Amino acid sequence: MKLILLILLLICIDFCYAQDDLLKSLQTQTLSPREKVLATFKGDKIINMETNETVRKKNLDFRVSHLFGNVGAESGGGIHNLYGIDQSADIRLGFHYGISDKLMVGVSHVKRNENLEGLFKYRLLDQTTDHHMPLALTLYGNSTYSIKEFIGYTENIFRLTYCAQAIIARKFSSKFSMIVAPGFIHRNFVTGDDENNTFSLSGGIRYKFTRSSSIIADYSHTYGRENLLINHYDVLGAGVEIETGGHVFSIMFTNASGVLENDFLLNTVDSWTKGGFKFSFIISRMFKFGKE
Repeated sequence: MKLILLILLLICIDFCYAQDDLLKSLQTQTLSPREKVLATFKGDKIINMETNETVRKKNLDFRVSHLFGNVGAESGGGIHNLYGIDQSADIRLGFHYGISDKLMVGVSHVKRNENLEGLFKYRLLDQTTDHHMPLALTLYGNSTYSIKEFIGYTENIFRLTYCAQAIIARKFSSKFSMIVAPGFIHRNFVTGDDENNTFSLSGGIRYKFTRSSSIIADYSHTYGRENLLINHYDVLGAGVEIETGGHVFSIMFTNASGVLENDFLLNTVDSWTKGGFKFSFIISRMFKFGKE
């Protein structure tokens, strides 16, 4: 409920000026009817959550996602491990390929829980500049298989998981974009009083405050985690995005316990208030195959 109220408040604040800004932009350009709105976000992730963006047709995106250890001493960080830099909470090596401009598929290996992942993203609807389609809608799904050995009932280890999200996005102006993503996760193996099926709701923003710099943030709430024996926390990520000569460099912090939605939406046990936030980064290298 807090996330929904926050998103509605942001929409109301931005709507007052966003429409005028977009109208001025349209008046200064010669655009064909129902042209698609481009670059709602700069990548296929904000910090933790997926965006509506996909890799273009015949392009291969090799991505390295790195999540360091906690910064605060109360959560295991501090000067002796260089505030988490000497630790590695999670690493993901992924390959994302654009079958078309609408459909992206991918595979990855993730350090935490030794997960092998397969994924897809499909752009079902694109926002248009003439407001005929005011929103973008992208469908996202993945499946993971943990090759980590099971010994009895090892906590937080799941053999198979499935995640599905409907990603709803809107670019209100050249400066401001917002996204909301309801999600569903199924696990075939759980322990204790946990549940096989879980629902989540995520939201994120990008606000461009200079020509080359933006504030990015996302927030995720997973329903039912507050009733478990171990304390679980909502996931909050915040950072700054800087565009430099065609490349995007991001400085990001998050309390997420892993880089996969199947993991951090269910198993985040670190709190920002106790120093349980981590530095993270994503390195992307794009390869193009043939003519589009």
